[in-house]
Amino acid sequence: MPTIAIVSRKGGSGKSTLATNLAAYFALQGISVTLGDLDHQQSMRAWLKRRPSAAPVINAWVGNASGAARPPPGTTNLVLDTPGGLHGLELAKVAMNADAILIPVSGSLFDRESASDCWAELRQHPRVKSGRCAVAAIGMRLDARTHAKEVTQDWAASVQLEFIACLRSTQLYVRAVENGLSIFDMPLSVTEADREQWRPIVAWLGERVFASLASAPAVLLRDQGTVPRLPVRPAILQPVVKSKSDIESTAASSGLGRFIPSIFRRKTARTEP
Repeated sequence: MPTIAIVSRKGGSGKSTLATNLAAYFALQGISVTLGDLDHQQSMRAWLKRRPSAAPVINAWVGNASGAARPPPGTTNLVLDTPGGLHGLELAKVAMNADAILIPVSGSLFDRESASDCWAELRQHPRVKSGRCAVAAIGMRLDARTHAKEVTQDWAASVQLEFIACLRSTQLYVRAVENGLSIFDMPLSVTEADREQWRPIVAWLGERVFASLASAPAVLLRDQGTVPRLPVRPAILQPVVKSKSDIESTAASSGLGRFIPSIFRRKTARTEP
């Protein structure tokens, strides 16, 4: 069962953004995925409750970081959102069960220091040392007008932590989360730049997690179902809502119309002379 955990000791680092969008990406690829929530705030559960019925299905699982992180039988792919402040035995349990750990890091010094402490502990774990649990950092909400990306990359290099991508600061992620959506659920016309930034994340996971599982002895894949191979680049996905007529037909039943009309209004305002 491929498991990808999102870990950060600092609150507000972007864990939920990574977890929800990654799970939605899998679902839109037709890959069965479960979104696990170990955080006592249960943000993932709240997001799934707001998810429109027209959107691809994402299974839910609520656990706790202090217990063994064992999802229900039949779970084939797990994206795990963890609580802030994770350390010691709780962090070790996550590393024991995860095939990959993504550490979101914003442009602040405090985020980098917190991530450094987390990485210093993780890199001592036997599964991380052996490469069975891959770990990488992702820059979150980095302003392209500043040197935040370069500073974060230099920090990652200084602590010998793989740095694979940067996600820009945009209200699209905020509005998507508020409505149970991801950027992959929304029209390509307004999310193309953001989808582009996910290419290295998908490529890294395909290489470090899914490719290695697919090449493992068959006995290790028993009862895990079909191991999906992720494309090197995010596919050009068909949005849940593609036009104004789609809005009218789905708004009543799915709730998508609560959010998507504002996207079209902003898009129209930008394109009109």
